[in-house]
Amino acid sequence: MITHHGKKFIKYYPQHMILLSLISFTILGTLLLALPAARVKDIPLLDLFFTSASLTTVTGMMTVPMDSFSNLGHIIILCLMQIGGLGLMTLSLLFMYTFTNLGVYTQVVASEVLSIKSFKDTKNILFFMLKMTIILEAIGAAIIFPTLCKTYSIKRALFLSVFHAVSSFCNAGFSLFPQEITTFIDHPFIMFTTTVLMTMGGLGFVTWHEVLMKVKKDSQYKGMSWHTKLVFKIYGATTLCSALLFWMLERHNTLANFPLFKKIYIIAFAAISMKSTGFEVLPITAVHLATLVLAMVTMFIGSAPLSTGSGIKTSVFAIYLGVIRAAVLGKRHAVLFGRHIIDEQVYKAMAVIALSLSWILITTFCLLITEPNYHFIDILFEAVSAFTNNGLSTHITIYISSIGKIFIMATMIIGRVGALALVMSMKRFIDTHEISYPKERIIMG
Repeated sequence: MITHHGKKFIKYYPQHMILLSLISFTILGTLLLALPAARVKDIPLLDLFFTSASLTTVTGMMTVPMDSFSNLGHIIILCLMQIGGLGLMTLSLLFMYTFTNLGVYTQVVASEVLSIKSFKDTKNILFFMLKMTIILEAIGAAIIFPTLCKTYSIKRALFLSVFHAVSSFCNAGFSLFPQEITTFIDHPFIMFTTTVLMTMGGLGFVTWHEVLMKVKKDSQYKGMSWHTKLVFKIYGATTLCSALLFWMLERHNTLANFPLFKKIYIIAFAAISMKSTGFEVLPITAVHLATLVLAMVTMFIGSAPLSTGSGIKTSVFAIYLGVIRAAVLGKRHAVLFGRHIIDEQVYKAMAVIALSLSWILITTFCLLITEPNYHFIDILFEAVSAFTNNGLSTHITIYISSIGKIFIMATMIIGRVGALALVMSMKRFIDTHEISYPKERIIMG
């Protein structure tokens, strides 16, 4: 028999484990990067911690250049980036499934971490995540490798290919190339491969697991779930809107001198990258202010649930749209594509959005105090990018103060853990007994 206290422990323990594992690996990464063999120059401890936090949260922000690290340092960076992309709790659960026979409690934890209704499919999905990651990154590296061989030695080209493939699939946005992704702006094949890797990572593992089962015609999967269809619709719609708006805003500016074909794949790349990866395909300092606002909205919405990307997630944004529609039409419940969204999820989605915006505003407020020499739009952009683990920056990260870096690090970690996890963690401090109160109406306008 499980006590009430036991239920609370089972229900909220995963969120605390994610935060603890994230902080632990950030500290471990800092210690590894601090090794003399991992660096080619002296780097302050705070900058090493910032780099490690950015890697484990796959944010992509840097306060020191990548060439400050040695080859060993780059290998450590690659490993931290891969671990951060897959998720620390996911890897821990995968390890436990491989070497131990999990009890009911751990299976419940696993299903909550993966947001799966039943823990029966947890093991299959965990191993699918690992296999999908390895296969797609290997294919991506193999496609990029021949082009890099023309410029680098075979050994260096192989490492750069793997590094870029991992960074793209994990939506990390780190690059070892001198001009980052703009190095390949004249190579549509590499741009296309990178875009596909970013998309595959951003759509989520559960989504691709269902697609694969559909292709295999597995008897247990008669058709794709409503959730998977929702992911494709919202992800596709938000990406298309971002691409069209980006083209409208920049067609006479940063896109003006590119031929039509190059414009098409640059726009597609930018629309996907703004969602969560943070690769800078065009100079961010040269775009219109309206484009910066578009980027902030796009990265705030983010990628699909249980993906390598971040943001509030497309599912939360979909619920938000359903709530707005219900309010405008005078409906009692939020409805999405013929489905009634349960009230509990509506409350959680609204809480996620409210808490996320609140944290971004708090971070912006603090940074405006610690960094008084920068424009408001630059500070706000930095705060949004850090919270959404996107990594795009107006290039002020390297110049911000030590206190400012601490605020950014905290924001990256909280953004990676997720506002939903914060919502769930808060409930453990609140009496959850159902109490009926008198109803009342509030004047709203």
